Amino acid sequence: MIKRYMKLLIGLIIAAVIATGAYFGVLVKKNNDAKKAYEEIQKLKIFDFDPMDITSMSVKNSSGEYYFQLTGNGWEITKGEPFRFSADRIVEMATGMSQLNATKIVTENGGDDLSAYGLNDPVRLGFKLNDGKEYTAEIGKQVPGDSSWYLKTAGNDTIYIVSSDVKDSISAELDDMKDRLLFDASGTDDITHLKYIDHGTVIYDINKSGSEWKLESPFPQGEVNASSVNSITSMLIRAECVTFINEELTDLKKFGFDNPSYQIEVSSDKRSVNVIFGNYYDDARKYIYAYDRAIDQIFIFQTSELGFFGTKLEDILYKRLHQESFENISNFEMDILGTEINIEYNYVVAEGQTSSYKVNGKEINREDESVLETFNNMINAITGMCFDEVCETTLTNLKSQKPEAKIVYDIKDGKDYVLEFYKKDGDDSLLYIVENGVYTDTVIKKTSLENGVLLYYKELAEKMK
Repeated sequence: MIKRYMKLLIGLIIAAVIATGAYFGVLVKKNNDAKKAYEEIQKLKIFDFDPMDITSMSVKNSSGEYYFQLTGNGWEITKGEPFRFSADRIVEMATGMSQLNATKIVTENGGDDLSAYGLNDPVRLGFKLNDGKEYTAEIGKQVPGDSSWYLKTAGNDTIYIVSSDVKDSISAELDDMKDRLLFDASGTDDITHLKYIDHGTVIYDINKSGSEWKLESPFPQGEVNASSVNSITSMLIRAECVTFINEELTDLKKFGFDNPSYQIEVSSDKRSVNVIFGNYYDDARKYIYAYDRAIDQIFIFQTSELGFFGTKLEDILYKRLHQESFENISNFEMDILGTEINIEYNYVVAEGQTSSYKVNGKEINREDESVLETFNNMINAITGMCFDEVCETTLTNLKSQKPEAKIVYDIKDGKDYVLEFYKKDGDDSLLYIVENGVYTDTVIKKTSLENGVLLYYKELAEKMK
């Protein structure tokens, strides 16, 4: 019995030893496989450095050689034919280079014919760090039948294959580095000057002093609405060209630059841009040719990114005719297209007191929400009245004419404010706006009165019967 137990015990021990050996064998194999995989991954890692340590960049491409230096004012070209480059693109290239990885190694043998990979005359992109180290990638041609590209590093024989995304991130041809933005600025607040010309006519020319915009022409007395300008300038700093056309501009008519459709001038403290837009590139008018005189560059822009096309002077102005605190008004005396309206206006905000109003002698029932709402709509239509168009002209003999409409604000502690509306010469649908006896160089649509204060008055009169 004992012998049988001993044989069983010895068998179990032997099995355990074999199992342990097998386990450790598998473990060693797994560790070796992991080590091998890690080593393979490391072999595919081409560069690994901190892009924040970069101090300069060098490029050799089909257009020439260029050197860039990082200075206190940002990136600057120190050698090579100057062009308007994108600083953001340099950052993108630096980031791509700092973590450059291949997908495959073609060969580690420097004896191979480099021309087979397009590496006999490659595009070179190099970065120098603040510790003096340099990293240079040499970009060859595209892998036949694939979207990948051949690449090697300066001074090394290994030829890699990199993905198209990696190649695009470090591509260093001239067009890849050019500034594609219509106007490069960190924000709309940077812009200090804006001039827009539509088919030869200056629509608006404005300058900013501090935080306020001033209209230089064609309507210097106009008050600029900063939020409206910001809407336009935000389009400008986001607009990006689709592509460049690199040819000498000898025939202006070819692109429509002899008679531009539009022109935009934009300035900040750092730069100025003057771009003209010519013919549309396609019949659907989705793309348009543009030309920057300063850098002698032709672009193609997508028209959907140029939302300022077709804007009018009125689009950037405050259009409200008059702003007055309700507490300062005692009455409104009006004649709107033959309908006389008198409003006794007693608006108070003092605690314990209640506002009261009368329209043509009838008191407004403040308890009737429908009546009060219509009355408030009528008041807002009066005090929120806006001009529709700028119309600079000289009006004479106003005293001999009868206005189509008249609104008088009776001011409690000051001179009354008077608005008069006269028929526009040759267009009965528009009315000249005269403010305190002076023509404002603006007009209002007759329908603005009909569908505004007059409409609410008629509705109110019906409710008060």
